[in-house]
Amino acid sequence: MLTLAGPAIAFLFGVLFFGIWMSWRTLCYLRWLAAAFFLFSLALLSHILLIPSDLGLNTVVNCTLYTAATLAFVEGNLRRLSLRSNHLLNATVAILVVGLTTYFYYGLPWLHGREYVMNFGLASLLLVMALRMRRVHLLLDRALFWTLLVFALQFFVRTVLTMGPKGVIGYRASMSDRVWMMQSTFWIWMNFSFLIFTVLIGLLSSAVIAADIVAALQRKAGTDLLTGLFNRRGFEEFAAGQAVRMECQGRSLILFDLDDFKTINDTHGHHAGDAVLSQIGSLLLQYMHSRDAAARLGGEEFAVLLCDPAAGEAEEIAERLRRGIANIRFGEVGLKGRIVTASFGVVELRAGEGLDRALRRADELMYTAKRAGKNRIVANWS
Repeated sequence: MLTLAGPAIAFLFGVLFFGIWMSWRTLCYLRWLAAAFFLFSLALLSHILLIPSDLGLNTVVNCTLYTAATLAFVEGNLRRLSLRSNHLLNATVAILVVGLTTYFYYGLPWLHGREYVMNFGLASLLLVMALRMRRVHLLLDRALFWTLLVFALQFFVRTVLTMGPKGVIGYRASMSDRVWMMQSTFWIWMNFSFLIFTVLIGLLSSAVIAADIVAALQRKAGTDLLTGLFNRRGFEEFAAGQAVRMECQGRSLILFDLDDFKTINDTHGHHAGDAVLSQIGSLLLQYMHSRDAAARLGGEEFAVLLCDPAAGEAEEIAERLRRGIANIRFGEVGLKGRIVTASFGVVELRAGEGLDRALRRADELMYTAKRAGKNRIVANWS
């Protein structure tokens, strides 16, 4: 019964991950992890229960299932970290593993050759994946990385230490050989290691998924749904975190407000106003680098926080935004031909200055721009 514990646990984790994915479709990697655990469960059952009963067909089927499970697992973990899989490498290894395993049964019968090919081939895929995950920083991610690394390496060690002599080449295994195999050190260690690592990897993956869901909820709470930018709360949290981590030697703030936006809502309705705001959000996202942030602070007011801008860069970005906003052409009924403009205030954050104070200074400059005729930029670097 202990032998069947592995596939049962793998199946339960597959059900768990699939259920979570049904509720959190944005976490696309979950479907790959669910598929990996389902396939791994089927591979173990095929291997243990001899389904199908023909030894040759069983060899090919469980090899294919193990390989598919490994590929899905690699894809899921890399997608979670926004890393691209090397599909050519993965496909090549998969074809070699299944092809050579089949050959070492039907072409040149060799039991040990099949085990070496399958274990070393799939371990190589896992090892490459683990090494690509080595730059993760969060504690849970580090724990998962080391577990996956050890899991990949144990394939090599376990196979070499427990397979024994190379076996007889040219001898096709019989049912008595299968009985011997199931009583061998290799088989016992394989099932024990699969059971332990299925539990470890399943639990760590569950913890990582839970952390991802919490992070997604936090991002959602800090995101303006209309524009996809930060809302005020998210913007303040981003700025505070950036200051605590001391990521930037200097920071600049761009604050702007759309001119006469109330007339758009009053004349054309809120759906037209929403279309304008959405377009402004899309424009802002084009100018953001990974360490910058953009937000809709409320109504028609937007802000951009720049990390380590070059001299004069903040004003240049503000000018590009000003021209970009004026050049937007709206296709919505009633807005065709309408030109939208904005007034800007630009400041450099002083040493130790908080975001609130910088926003107040930028706000004063922005209203200076409005009083001076709108559709312009006022900056102060003192």
